[in-house]
Amino acid sequence: MQLVTRLLLRLLAVGTLMMVLVLILTMLAARRDIADEMQGSQRVGQLIATLVDLQGSQSIEAQARIIDELNQNDTLRHFHVALMDQQGKRLTQGPSETASESGLMAMIYRFLASDASMSGYALSLQRLDGQKVTLMLEPNPRSESSEAITGAILQMSLFASFGLVLIIAIWISMRMALAPLTGILSGISRIEQGDYAARIARSATRELNQIGQALNHLAEALTEQIAKQRDLLHRLQEVQEDERRKLAHELHDEFGQLLTAIQVDASYLLKQSAGQPALESCAQAMFENSSSILNQLRSLLAQLRPYGLQGGEEHDIALEQALRELVRQRQSRGDAALDCRLTVNLHASAVPQRLAVAIYRIAQEALTNVMRHSGASEVHITLLADVASHTLTLKVADNGNGMAHASVSGPEGIGLIGIRERVLANQGRLELQAAVPQGLLLIASFPLEPVISDEVQHVS
Repeated sequence: MQLVTRLLLRLLAVGTLMMVLVLILTMLAARRDIADEMQGSQRVGQLIATLVDLQGSQSIEAQARIIDELNQNDTLRHFHVALMDQQGKRLTQGPSETASESGLMAMIYRFLASDASMSGYALSLQRLDGQKVTLMLEPNPRSESSEAITGAILQMSLFASFGLVLIIAIWISMRMALAPLTGILSGISRIEQGDYAARIARSATRELNQIGQALNHLAEALTEQIAKQRDLLHRLQEVQEDERRKLAHELHDEFGQLLTAIQVDASYLLKQSAGQPALESCAQAMFENSSSILNQLRSLLAQLRPYGLQGGEEHDIALEQALRELVRQRQSRGDAALDCRLTVNLHASAVPQRLAVAIYRIAQEALTNVMRHSGASEVHITLLADVASHTLTLKVADNGNGMAHASVSGPEGIGLIGIRERVLANQGRLELQAAVPQGLLLIASFPLEPVISDEVQHVS
């Protein structure tokens, strides 16, 4: 159902309910007014009987008390009865004596009766004892004013109640109709964080349901594209590792043999050139240069195919030995002032070969960046496996310059791009944080077990 239709139906129901309530209250008020009129009619009948008795033998004081009782609470409606003797002295109480009212109510009564004519009617009567009295019928608009004020208060109360109920109904209707927005916003937040597996539930509101289904289709499309991207990254990295392996074999088979042959020849020349300083010096230089080239070749081969990752091993010892060899080589070739520490604790967790190679390459690139760009004196590499959460986490922390403009979007280096690609290809998460007190902290976490659901994580 459309959102507008739902709101209109609910407002129509509220309006109908309020109309029924207004009708009931109006009928009750009319019933009360009719009862007042009937009571007033009865009082008028009593007044007529009293007027007849005024000419009888009953005392004038008793007649005045009866009239005062008739005047009480304005039950005569529309007029007030006053009894005066032949000297003009009032024998009954005046209107101000029969009721007390606040200043505000008195002002309202005066305002409502300001345009009414207030002339009274006098009736002269003679009693049996010969005494003459005057009966005055004084206009009293209090009952009509009270009815007007009561009606106005009733109308204002009904209007306020209707407005309040309408506001509450609109608020409840909007809250119920827009309740699915919470799930939609939560789904958008999960998509923004890279969780494309969760789906937004269907909604009874057609517009919101269309938005939710569109977001579900978007998540499915992103899941498919991320899966294709991951598969492509895996193939590219496999091709890259295969090329490195081939290059390492060719360097080892070709250049290694040639350099070894040169060293053998140089050693032979050294023995044969004894007593010939010039020839001996040349042979010595040839031997030292070939040895230096051979050492550099061995270091290059170690980078291309690190020790412990050459085959299909899936044991933690292979990865740990490869990382320790990496640290040893970098320290031996780099600045001796750089203190590089390595902590590995895999808790006997099996690390797949593909993930082991990715972790090694990430640590290799991170350590290279630290040595080239950070100006750090310390770097700590930590590789920990969390058995409870089945997570493998690599941390590289240094005390160098850090990334002063890490929050500013701009082109990244090839090394950092390669790190992100390897993290993405292995369903990991990458974070770059400022280290304490200074420097940069790189955190790459990976799931150790195969992901059963089709959830896809992205690089932060």
